Amino acid sequence: MRDELTRAVALGGRVRAVAAVTTGTAELLRRIHDPSPAVTAALGRVATGALLLAASLEKVTLREPVLTLEIRGDGPAGRFLATASPAGWVRATVEHPEADAPPRSDGKLNVAGVVGTAGMVVVTRDQEIGEPYRGVVPLAAGEIARDVARYLDESEQTPAAVALGVYVVPQGHVTHAGGILLQVLPGVSDAEAARLTNRMSSLGPITAALRSGLGPEDWLRHLFDDDFQLAGKGPARFHCGCSHDRVERTLKLLGAAEIRDLIDRSVVEPVELTCGFCRTVYPVSRDDLARLLLEVEAEAPLQG
Repeated sequence: MRDELTRAVALGGRVRAVAAVTTGTAELLRRIHDPSPAVTAALGRVATGALLLAASLEKVTLREPVLTLEIRGDGPAGRFLATASPAGWVRATVEHPEADAPPRSDGKLNVAGVVGTAGMVVVTRDQEIGEPYRGVVPLAAGEIARDVARYLDESEQTPAAVALGVYVVPQGHVTHAGGILLQVLPGVSDAEAARLTNRMSSLGPITAALRSGLGPEDWLRHLFDDDFQLAGKGPARFHCGCSHDRVERTLKLLGAAEIRDLIDRSVVEPVELTCGFCRTVYPVSRDDLARLLLEVEAEAPLQG
């Protein structure tokens, strides 16, 4: 089953649903960052959660809006960061991919053990117009799905149900990954909300559904019978977007003093910068650094 992002509305438009299959994306993240099995599961969930949240962004300028999901937990894995777009692309990274934690008592991977159970969930929505919107809530569980749901409930006042899953086999690679997000809009009765909660529970783990051959439309049918309408479907994928030009723009933001320090270091060894999302290495020559320094110094009076 290929990676895809599916949008739908249900119950006469009173519930918004987004579902994603992200198996290939989660496996590619594993290959890029070489994380432990527990961090593999956590990173895949963070990436999938970012995709689901980004699906609600509206394009209001010619540029694509983006959403950033940041998990700052007190676990050994440190900071998780994912950036996604409603166009279906996502990139993600983790501070300490090698971190691990003992399995849970039920034998499952200890995602909360590597993420932590105290910290912050930070969501930044940048629609390329005005200042980005930034919401911050305390980390609730470290299992990611509950934390995303809590963010929507507390920061955006939208009750939500979220399920995320990443299945990592003993050999270490990802065989199934995905998630679903339901946002309850005004007009849904308490009885309807309770029925949705029960049906989300009876859906079971997303990875179990995927392993049995059930995809997003099957999940939606389980939740809503036939009372839903598809609002869009498209591919989901990993995409970084880094480039040598972006590296140079980042270097210029560091300022003249930092660039001079890099020039001094380049006498001893070549300067290489590594993208934190895709691990691509960008060599920056001494001549390029000198050129960037001249540009920064020339622009300084204009900035003042």
